[in-house]
Amino acid sequence: MLLDSLNAKIDEGDTTGFAALYESALVTLDSLQLSGSMSPGIYPYYRSHLDSLWEEYQSFTHAQKDSSEIADVFHRIDQIADSLEEADTTEVLIPDIINQHHMMRIPLVLNRQVESAIKYFTTTRRGRRVFSVWLKRAGRYEKLIRSILREEGVPEELFYLAMIESGLNPNARSYARAVGIWQFIGSTGRAYGLRYSWWYDERRDPVKSTRAAARHLKDLYDRFGDWYLALAGYNFSPRKIEYRLRRYKVSRYWDLPRLPRQTRNYVPTFIAAAIIAKNPEKYGFNVTPDPPLEFDTVMVRETVDLNIVAQCVSSTFSTIKELNPELLRWCTPPDRKEWVLKIPKGTREQFLTEYAKIPDNKKFTYIRHRIRFGETLSTIARRYGVSMSVIKRFNKLRGTRIRAGSSLIIPVPQNRDYYRYVRKNSTRRRTRKIVKNVPGRKKVVYTVKPGDTLWDIAQ
Repeated sequence: MLLDSLNAKIDEGDTTGFAALYESALVTLDSLQLSGSMSPGIYPYYRSHLDSLWEEYQSFTHAQKDSSEIADVFHRIDQIADSLEEADTTEVLIPDIINQHHMMRIPLVLNRQVESAIKYFTTTRRGRRVFSVWLKRAGRYEKLIRSILREEGVPEELFYLAMIESGLNPNARSYARAVGIWQFIGSTGRAYGLRYSWWYDERRDPVKSTRAAARHLKDLYDRFGDWYLALAGYNFSPRKIEYRLRRYKVSRYWDLPRLPRQTRNYVPTFIAAAIIAKNPEKYGFNVTPDPPLEFDTVMVRETVDLNIVAQCVSSTFSTIKELNPELLRWCTPPDRKEWVLKIPKGTREQFLTEYAKIPDNKKFTYIRHRIRFGETLSTIARRYGVSMSVIKRFNKLRGTRIRAGSSLIIPVPQNRDYYRYVRKNSTRRRTRKIVKNVPGRKKVVYTVKPGDTLWDIAQ
């Protein structure tokens, strides 16, 4: 059933719906396993089901325009590893050549492993395609990310970590459910203040996620006292890195044995990306970077439809959505009392002026209603004071058939007084008029007995 629903989302081109359903499916399957509700014999089915969902997601993302050149960005490091050789003990410290007033705070060493990564990106067709996309996106995010890293007191060179983590794609999602430019998993994101719900995911926010990543990396550096080990801990697991340092009695990243292939090549890939990106022309890259990301912010304390935002600032829905990749739906989150919304640069006053002109009965918030047994589309519509056609349009329903346990998105008026008025009038029962006399008929009062039917009484 889940796969059928996912395929339906693909056929409809509903990217948001697919991502939400995929995430919901994974959470459900995980909760069954962790709660012990799933017997050991069912686990192989669970695993195959999970893999099938991932294959559906992969085929879905491959079909999207954004991933046409680097469709498999989540597996890039594993693919790079195929061309890397084992590290050499010979290392050369590379001086900072980009700015004599800015000293590198993360040392860049050159060894055979790093050289192999550079070779992959500069000489292979796939490597050059991938890195060209990264360099193009760097123009959009580099200024923003470097300024935040500087404010948080960590090396600006960590910008290149975001480059190899996600290709600087705020919508990136890995097979391990790591999300955003910095690829936070849910638990680590929450530990650093990144919240998410069905409506939003702050791991996708370039500003908030960069601050969280800077603090996380700072904590790892304080823990290890070495940036290479901190990066390995970011990719793998701090506890497992510490365990290997103790067990094998080593103190350097390059001497750590028995690391997963991805972690073994993680630091060399980071160094290679930094070296190339500092001087791309030297390696034959002539890429025109995207213009820097610029925006104004406005605090909203009610749910705002992004289509209305776009109208207020004379822009488009897609532009507003690109500025706010953390918003998973078409509006600011109804489950948050306030929200900082990004809008095009120079449009803040225009937005405030135009939004103030919108009447209350044109403002809507959205409720996620879980369907209960016995409910119908008409009863739900009456309950919230909206028409069935509106509910069908928002939920892409062709008919009126709904299923208990699933959810519906219900648009309701933003103004609470107006909402209560609409609900009261839409749910008010009509008073039935009692018929006292029927010409030619005699009134009889009959007491119903056990076993009586309407047919028997009528006779």
